[in-house]
Amino acid sequence: MSLEEKFSWEYLKSVADALDSYRIRVLIDAKQDILDAGIYDESQYEGILFKMLDEEKLKYTLFNYLKNNSKNDLKTLTKFSELNFINLSKTLSLLELLKNEKLIILEEIVDKIEGDENTPEKIIFKDYSIKTNDVPISKLKPIYEPVKVIFDSKICSGCGLCAAICPVNCLRIYNGFGKIDEDKCIRCGLCYFVCPRTYLPMRILNMTQEKTSEIKDYQKMGPFLEAFSARTKVKEISEICQDGGISSTCLHYLFDKNEIDLAIGAKMSNTLWRPEPIVLKNKDEILLTAGTKYVNNPNLQILNQKDLKNKKIAVVGVPCQMQAILKSKIYDIGVPSLNNINYRIGIFCMESFSYESLLKICEKLNEDINNAEKMDINKGKFFVYTKKGEELSVPIKEISHLAREDCEICYDLTSESADISIGSIGSPSGWNTVLIRTENGKKLYEELINNNLIESKPITEVKPGLPLLQKIAGSKKSKSKKHINSKKEENVRVPNY
Repeated sequence: MSLEEKFSWEYLKSVADALDSYRIRVLIDAKQDILDAGIYDESQYEGILFKMLDEEKLKYTLFNYLKNNSKNDLKTLTKFSELNFINLSKTLSLLELLKNEKLIILEEIVDKIEGDENTPEKIIFKDYSIKTNDVPISKLKPIYEPVKVIFDSKICSGCGLCAAICPVNCLRIYNGFGKIDEDKCIRCGLCYFVCPRTYLPMRILNMTQEKTSEIKDYQKMGPFLEAFSARTKVKEISEICQDGGISSTCLHYLFDKNEIDLAIGAKMSNTLWRPEPIVLKNKDEILLTAGTKYVNNPNLQILNQKDLKNKKIAVVGVPCQMQAILKSKIYDIGVPSLNNINYRIGIFCMESFSYESLLKICEKLNEDINNAEKMDINKGKFFVYTKKGEELSVPIKEISHLAREDCEICYDLTSESADISIGSIGSPSGWNTVLIRTENGKKLYEELINNNLIESKPITEVKPGLPLLQKIAGSKKSKSKKHINSKKEENVRVPNY
């Protein structure tokens, strides 16, 4: 086979475009800085470089393919997927990159079914209309954009993934706010690339969860296989858990059966009610993470620790953290610790607070935060239970202004991007609502039952059940959309969902 036959002009053009990408050029130019930082060794560095090169090449292969067609729609994308032996969802993820990098103009053709006060408007996807920009690609290629623009726009979720993957360790997230050491930064843009608040292809996340090529609307709670109400039977967990103790019981089983080596979660720091990330090494440490913490905590930040290399990991986290992990799976760039995450255990979350805001809530209740033994959000109120046995509460509507502004643009209540999602809404007191989202999550839940670790009922057998959860999840989506539209009117940056 001649070189001309083996390497077509289109193939060589895509390789050249990929090599000219700033992401690749920076990684090559900053090799020594990356190795000196000690986050990645040489083989890990090369793994990330060549995986990124593969992703960039495939992206530009799609771009050049679209450029050579007079008309581009869903059929075109399906054909490209077949020619390149990839799933349609992968092609759509590349399409999202091209759109966000302004290499193409993407329009969705949809049907709208009007709603009423009881039924929301329904949008049904029909097709895509895709146009490539008719200017030299060198003028369109994206240049470095720092994740600092997300911090400054007050739309950072505080998940910590940017800090976790930074190859020179120049990022930190603390109390929900990010900071970059500009002197260390190499302008590689990886932080911006993985951030769930730069662009987050919701549809592709859902397709990945469901392992489908069908494009559809998942409404209020994302795809899930089954729903249950459950509580733990593990005595030491039941004595201190927030509700049903299911997330802790998941970790208990996974450690006990050697399904994982480590787990990422949140524990209380030396400052009471200010959480901090923790790497759990065995099931005895699970109790350190029991209970809900309402202050933002960048759990994912510690994924850059060296002792996570070649370990099987479970991550317990809130919706934005599950989004970040799943996005990094879709846009896989070979980061070692991210590829070792075997289980995504998601927690329901309406919003979080800064530590300072939590102090203000306690002030409103005329209680010292150091006297608080447990906190909870239930029935439209924020509860504080004191060490003296007192129950104090304040309506959520009176403290909603104290929540992090960054949380207002989040659409996800139920951790739609997890393997298994756990919360309290919809279940009786002392029980958890559990949504099984993937086959991996289903297998885990079945093992909890088979090993007599939990008591489980179909969610249809309890009150208030799924209707309440669907109502609140829909309300969060509506509020998020309203807040995003308000920011757009003010010409303020918003996430691209």
